[in-house]
Amino acid sequence: MSDDRRDPFVGTRFRVEIDGISGSCALAVALPESRLLRQNDPGSVQYAALVLQRGLTTRADWYAWWDAARRSKDPCPRTVTVVLIDAHGADAWRWIFANSEPVAYRVSGLAAMAAEPLVETLELSVGTFEAVGPAA
Repeated sequence: MSDDRRDPFVGTRFRVEIDGISGSCALAVALPESRLLRQNDPGSVQYAALVLQRGLTTRADWYAWWDAARRSKDPCPRTVTVVLIDAHGADAWRWIFANSEPVAYRVSGLAAMAAEPLVETLELSVGTFEAVGPAA
C-alpha cells in the first residue's frame, strides 16, 4: 500500500476477531472513545464500551460468552480485534482491545409487520486499547 494515501478509508469492509470465537461476522462496530482521566498521569485512560452487532443466527457464541460472564465470578476476558480492510483486500488498520468483557447483550425487537433481520448486540468493557496502522 502506498504511504501517500490522502483519501479516507471506507468503513464498510472490516472483520472482527475474538479470541476463542471464530467467524464473528459483525455487521456494525461502534469503536469506543478513549479519554485521559488526568493529563499528567500516563496510563490513566478511560474507555467507553466497544459495541458489536451482527445478524441473529443459530450461532450462539456471543450469547454463550455473555452468559458465562454473568454466571461466573470469572469475567471471561478476551482480546477483540477489529480489522479495517482496504480497497485491495489488505488489512489497513487494526484496533486491538485486550481484556474485553461482556457487560450487556440484547436482541432487537420483534415486529410482525417488519421484514428486517434480527440483530444481536454485544457490548464490551475494554481493558486496554492499541491501534496499529498501515505504517506499522
